[in-house]
Amino acid sequence: MPEVILPGTYITVRDEGLITAGRIATGYVGVVGTAERGPVDQVVILGSFAEARAAFGEADPWQDGKKGELTLIRALELAFNNGASTVYAVRVGAKTGTTPAAFAAKKAGTTTTVSLRITAKTPGTWGNALRARITTSATDTTVKVLEVSLGTQRETFTGKNAGELAAAVARESRLVNATAETGRSADVPEEVAEAAAFTGGANGQGAADEDYGRGLEALENEIVNIVVLAGQDAGGMGALLQAHLNRTAGVRRERIGVIGSNGTDDVDRISQHTLASDRLVFVAPGIRARVTDPETRQTTEVNLPGAYTAAAVAGLISSLPVQTSPTNKPLTIGGLAASFNQPKLEKLVQNRVLAVEKREGYRIVKGITTATNPAWHQITTRRIVDYALYGVRSACNPYIGKLNNERVRGAMKATIDGFLTRMVQDEALTGYQLEVSATRAQEIAGECMVTMTLQPTFSIDFIMVTMYLG
Repeated sequence: MPEVILPGTYITVRDEGLITAGRIATGYVGVVGTAERGPVDQVVILGSFAEARAAFGEADPWQDGKKGELTLIRALELAFNNGASTVYAVRVGAKTGTTPAAFAAKKAGTTTTVSLRITAKTPGTWGNALRARITTSATDTTVKVLEVSLGTQRETFTGKNAGELAAAVARESRLVNATAETGRSADVPEEVAEAAAFTGGANGQGAADEDYGRGLEALENEIVNIVVLAGQDAGGMGALLQAHLNRTAGVRRERIGVIGSNGTDDVDRISQHTLASDRLVFVAPGIRARVTDPETRQTTEVNLPGAYTAAAVAGLISSLPVQTSPTNKPLTIGGLAASFNQPKLEKLVQNRVLAVEKREGYRIVKGITTATNPAWHQITTRRIVDYALYGVRSACNPYIGKLNNERVRGAMKATIDGFLTRMVQDEALTGYQLEVSATRAQEIAGECMVTMTLQPTFSIDFIMVTMYLG
C-alpha cells in the first residue's frame, strides 16, 4: 500500500478473482521403443505419423517378434491410426549395441593415419547408407571439399585441413558429426574420389529392461497421460511399466499404462496374468497387420502380438474425452490374430482383460483396467479422477504465496468451483462437494485445506431389456 501524503484516490487491485484453471492435457501418449534412427533416450514430440517416420525411419521386416524386430515405428503407426494427436516418443537401444555409422578419412600420403572421423548424427543402420567423398576445390588447390550424401540429399563443406572441415560440419550439417583426431587438426585429408560408404551403424534392437527403463525415465517429468512400451508384453515388462506408473503418481505426473499379451491365443494363459492396478490396462489378443519390406517393397500380412494391440488401444483412448468409455468403440486395425467366442470373451473380461472382438469391425468389448477394486474397473473413472487432480492443481498453484485469509480462500474456492462446474457440464462428474478452509493454526503455518467429494460419471456397459407380450 503506498504511503498517503497528497490528497487523491489510491486504488489497490486484487487479481485473485480473475484466476482460472489452465489448460489440461488429456490425451498425450508416451511411447518407448527401438528404431533405426533418431536420438536415443531423448523425448521427441510428434504430431503425425509422417513426423514419426522422418524422426525414426522405417520399420524393418517382420519375422516372428523374437528376432529383435524394431518396435517404435510399428507402435506409432497404430497409435496415430487410432486417433493419437500428440505423442512423446523415446527411442531406446541396447547399451552396447546402438552405434552410429562412421567414415574415417586418412591423412594425405598415409594409409593408416586417420585425420578426420565422420559419424552419422544418430545411431542406427540408416547411417550405413551415407556416402562421403573428398576432393580438391577446382578454384583453390589448398582447399578440400567434403561431400556427404544420403540418397538424393547432398551436403558440401570446405576447409584447408581436418580441423576446418570438422568445424564446417559442426556448423552446417543435418546428417553427420565430424571431429579431427587429437593432434591432427592441421592434417590435410586424403582425397576420396569415389563415394565411400559409412559402416558400423547398429540399431541396438536387442534392448532389455534397463534400456526401456531409461526411456521411461525420460518420460517421467513430461505431461503424459497414457504410456505404451512398444512391442513389449506384460510377461516381459509389466512390472517395469507398473513401477513407472507408481513413481509418476508420486511426483504428480499421474498417467495410465497400456500393455498387451504376448503372441499366444490361449485364453487360459492370458487370463492367468497377475496385473492388478487401476492405472494399468491389459490388452488381448494380437492383431493382423499388413507390413511392407523396406528393401523389396513387398507387402505381406502377419500376426503382431498383443503388445501392438496395446498401441492401437492407447491411440483410441487418447482421442476420447476422459468421460467417454472405450467400451464398444471400433479400432482401426487390419484384423485379429485370434477370434474368441462369447464364453472366452467373458472369461477374459472377468479376469480384467480388455479384449477386442470382431463385431461390425473390431471393437473393444469392455474398457476396463486390471484393478481388483470394482470402484476402479472402468478406465473412465481413473481418467476422470486424474483430470480432476491436474485441474485442481492448476487452479490452486497461482494462489501459492498469496494471503491465507478468508478473501483469498474464497477466491480459490471460486476458481476450483469453476473448474469442477465445467466437469459437471461436460458430464465427467454428476456432482461434487467442495470446501476450502484453514484454522488459525493452519493460517500461521501457511496451510490451506481443500476438501472435495467427487461423483464421477460411469458408462453404460449393459442394457437389460424386459419385454411383455400382450
